[in-house]
Amino acid sequence: MRISDEMHKLLIEKKMNGFLVVELRDAFVSIDGSYVDLDDARRKVYRQLLRLVKNNWLRVEGTGQQKRYFKTDLFKGLQVDTVSGEANAMVPITSDYSVLIYERNQYKGELEIVFGEINEYQSICGRFPELEPKLAPLLEQAKEHSAQLLGRVNVLTSVLKTLSADNQSC
Repeated sequence: MRISDEMHKLLIEKKMNGFLVVELRDAFVSIDGSYVDLDDARRKVYRQLLRLVKNNWLRVEGTGQQKRYFKTDLFKGLQVDTVSGEANAMVPITSDYSVLIYERNQYKGELEIVFGEINEYQSICGRFPELEPKLAPLLEQAKEHSAQLLGRVNVLTSVLKTLSADNQSC
């Protein structure tokens, strides 16, 4: 994933962390003098913040205008890709596989939710047999979704076990 040159300067070069949107906006305006409209600058910064939060590179604490943004361990495990010559390309450091643990845990959580859905569909079908024809496609869809999630969990668990075994043998 790429980040803008401005965000690279602010988050990596200036090492900003634990900031409010307006603090980041002000720093952004100071490095990019082309923004005279503070509201426009805030919107641009906020869009980029949302993308970084969505990718789990930043976490949010607080509510409303008091939201503070902090770098996550995933962000700290990234480095600038200078090989490609692009200062704003980020690549994971090979020795940090914490993202795999995070993904596995996310899939496990989703899997538990889908199992709950399956159980509830089965319960409703048992209590109201006349609904079974209408609920059967939904139950089947939930079962397929659970199979996909279980496959992902199994793969990530196997990968993490392999990595753990590799680290122990060193």
